[in-house]
Amino acid sequence: MRVMERKTRGRVLNGYLDFIENEWGASTRKVATAAIGIDSMDWSDGQYYQDEIVDNILRWIRRNKGDDAVIKAGRSILHNLGILSWMVRFSDVVTLAKKFPKNFSEIYAFGSCEVQVPRPRHVKLILKDVVFYEERCMVWRGICEEALTITKTKGKVLHPQCQLKGDGVCEFVLEF
Repeated sequence: MRVMERKTRGRVLNGYLDFIENEWGASTRKVATAAIGIDSMDWSDGQYYQDEIVDNILRWIRRNKGDDAVIKAGRSILHNLGILSWMVRFSDVVTLAKKFPKNFSEIYAFGSCEVQVPRPRHVKLILKDVVFYEERCMVWRGICEEALTITKTKGKVLHPQCQLKGDGVCEFVLEF
């Protein structure tokens, strides 16, 4: 069986590094990139890079700034996904969520993303082979929370299934 290589577009890496800089300043970005060992590297938005770099950035954020900062990084990354940034003003949360699989496939070279609307006012985001560590779950929670916020939808995000806890998929449910 061939194992899929985990790669992520540079715009995600740049989005997380920009988040660090916007939250805590350029000097903190320099400290973070030096600590991670990527201080001399530039990331092209359209190229794919080893996903482990994202792992290291998110772990640095969590170690140095806490769990809430990782969730906030997920919230901020939604604004860096291109088409979502302009489209969302005209969208409801269901329409926005249905765009996740297409955007996911343009950003990640591994795993899968599915969206279901099992009943009114509920959206399920199902991720398979995407979450390899706890910080990634936090980021996806932040992305889902931000989807509610930017569509001005009152609601909550639940995480009833998690691959890290032995479930077959990671599932996030938006209830509104």
